[in-house]
Amino acid sequence: MAYPAIKIRALQAFVAVYEEQSFSRAAERENTTQSGMSTQVKGLELILGTPLLIRERKKFMLTPEGEIVYQEAQSILRSLMATEQAVKEMQGSVGGAVRFGMIPSLTRSALIPALDEFKGEFPDVELSLLEEYSYSLMRRVLDGELDFALVPSTELPAGLTGKFIGRDREMLVSSAAHNKDTAHLQSVSLSALSGARLIVPSRPNVRRKQFDMLLNNPGIKVAETLEMDGMLATLEMVAVTDWVAILPSAICYPDKGGLVRRLNPITDPPISLDYVLVEKAEAAPPRAAKLLAKCLTHHIANILADWGDTFDIENREP
Repeated sequence: MAYPAIKIRALQAFVAVYEEQSFSRAAERENTTQSGMSTQVKGLELILGTPLLIRERKKFMLTPEGEIVYQEAQSILRSLMATEQAVKEMQGSVGGAVRFGMIPSLTRSALIPALDEFKGEFPDVELSLLEEYSYSLMRRVLDGELDFALVPSTELPAGLTGKFIGRDREMLVSSAAHNKDTAHLQSVSLSALSGARLIVPSRPNVRRKQFDMLLNNPGIKVAETLEMDGMLATLEMVAVTDWVAILPSAICYPDKGGLVRRLNPITDPPISLDYVLVEKAEAAPPRAAKLLAKCLTHHIANILADWGDTFDIENREP
């Protein structure tokens, strides 16, 4: 049997240099020398007989051949990591690396306590978190870049499965300093938006379609709208201006005291948002990924249950 001339170390060096956009940072990441990284990449290009990286405006770009090698190298390295992890799991240990994704509304409230608990029990597991929005995270799970993602429920692409985590409630969020008319945690109707300056998600956002349907009500006429996808930036803007926003209760959980932001659950009509755990349908996630997903979903479910107790919200799968 003939074996390939390409070495794993060369693939690791090539991937690291491209992702870090620097030989020195790549060397630090791989715990080697800069000259060693350069030798590995040049050797890989020599074996393949073509350049893989080119510099343009102080940035490394992939050549067409480099694109192919980069994608294949990622797949090979992930497969090797999965093999190593599977063997370790057979021996009873939990280690390896877990790559997962979350939307911002969940990272602000559930991430820190969940990671504290998980790392306390499994300190040898390396974690990599990607915080993006739903469609991007689902695509990365489908492509094998992430082990799982926690996203709002929506129509899933073929090849993915979704497990219900819990039901969230959308809230009207305003500045405690600017809003003197409505008590903190007092329920409001959508008519409260009339005359308000409202921050809304952009049209590609999975929540925007629901917003458009609700705001199409002839009895609601907002003063003006501002499109903004960054939920954390939205929270900061709301805190210091008279702009208001409709946000999931999960991201508002740290503001439950009402000192900076006033939270008002919308009850007429109630606006709900379901969260799901998304995984690749035909690939069993490593044990460490399963354990982390279980820990995260537990903390998310607890936060949603706490809000549910406060506002008598049912938090079960529809």
